[in-house]
Amino acid sequence: MTCDFSYHVPTQIYFGKESFHHLGAELKKYGQNVLLLYGSERLKTLPLYQTICEQTSDLNLFELGGVEPNPRHSTVNKAATLCKEKHIDVLLAVGGGSVIDCAKLTSPAAFYAGNCWDLVTGKAPMERFLPIVTIPTISGTGTDMDAFGIVSNTETLDKVPFFHPNLYPTASFCDPSQTFTVSAFQTACGAIDAFSHYLEVYFMRPNLDAHLRCMEGFMKSILHCLPIVLAKPNDYEGRASIMWASSWALSGFTFGPTKGTPFMCHWIEDEVSAKYDITHGLGLAIILPHYLDFCLNAKSAPLYAELGVNVLGLSPTSTPVEMGKKCIEALRHLFFTTCGLPQRLRDCGVAGTDKFPEMARIACRNGTMHGFVDLTQEDVISILTASF
Repeated sequence: MTCDFSYHVPTQIYFGKESFHHLGAELKKYGQNVLLLYGSERLKTLPLYQTICEQTSDLNLFELGGVEPNPRHSTVNKAATLCKEKHIDVLLAVGGGSVIDCAKLTSPAAFYAGNCWDLVTGKAPMERFLPIVTIPTISGTGTDMDAFGIVSNTETLDKVPFFHPNLYPTASFCDPSQTFTVSAFQTACGAIDAFSHYLEVYFMRPNLDAHLRCMEGFMKSILHCLPIVLAKPNDYEGRASIMWASSWALSGFTFGPTKGTPFMCHWIEDEVSAKYDITHGLGLAIILPHYLDFCLNAKSAPLYAELGVNVLGLSPTSTPVEMGKKCIEALRHLFFTTCGLPQRLRDCGVAGTDKFPEMARIACRNGTMHGFVDLTQEDVISILTASF
């Protein structure tokens, strides 16, 4: 195993209740014209909105709301047009991962004359970028501290990830108290998304022992704190731990020298939310146990056993395969009993299995996914069918 890797995260993090004191000064670094991107109009009823207005009182604040869950390329095009018309200097994304991902694609699209979808598909390069400042109000995606994004095209029913090193937010303001009013459903979905980010990388070996132990700590903290905040939404320490663990999940910190495709389950779920527009974390909660069950075999079982002992607190008295089964059942209990999430895709608007072959083809990128267990298109169809 080589231990060589490159790691750099340029995002300035302001964490805690007092972090917004720095918002105005951070935005002023880039100019006078700010575009506020957000999802629900409910933002206007929250103290956070008043804080934003106060911090930007000597700036020109423009707004674009209505960013969808699973953000759409058409909304990005609207935002990019507004940036050109108003000569926007900096983007301020307030909301969950969808709003921040919308801002990330708007950043280069503001300098592109065509459809932003060209930038996602590689038809045109990303060349110039607007700076992005974020205020995450839901914990889970980690997009407040990474250079990844994902966007949906409702015309083609495609959901495509994108990446560019210039898409790291310049600053993110992470105040756990802003997540107090997030519903139990969205809280659970976000935490499961973050947990899955770590789990899928954790199973990719080889990796440095230091990375593995860090991931175990982050996963253990998420699983420990999730029931706490579901029972007591205003638990600041629990919310803070989930938010901070989520932020690190995709920053590259734990990736190390791993090879292959670490996010196979994510790729499978992306097709579900692309075709049926369901919440990403919910899709992961439904698919992940079936994915883990399909991938459990004599060769992969020791990884499950390590997860069971070091993260789930299981006693190492069973065989590795039996430990693997216990891990899956523990996660099922958390997702479906503790969190109360639906257990089947059919309960979330997935009308049938007819689209599964095409979804599997796209998830596998027309070939085979090579991860800790290789998955063919037929394998992915089996996982989706079991989840249905």
